[in-house]
Amino acid sequence: MAQQKARRSASSKKKKATSRRAAPKRKAARRPARKAAPAAPAANKRVTELEAENRRLRDEVSRLRAELSERPAAEESMPPDEIPPPEF
Repeated sequence: MAQQKARRSASSKKKKATSRRAAPKRKAARRPARKAAPAAPAANKRVTELEAENRRLRDEVSRLRAELSERPAAEESMPPDEIPPPEF
């Protein structure tokens, strides 16, 4: 019984004020994206040039593949493991 009384008196004491947690800092509001800079037309031109070059290279690759497939297979060629190394 003495223990219960001690607990009550301890809990009835004025409690220390608890410190509050600091509020999280607010993030800056997102700004809308800026308009395209003057470099955009130059970038578009570069993209157009690269796409044209890509088309030319693809055409060349397909032409070379067709040319390679038209060549007759060399029947008397040596197997790769028997070809002597080139001499410098």
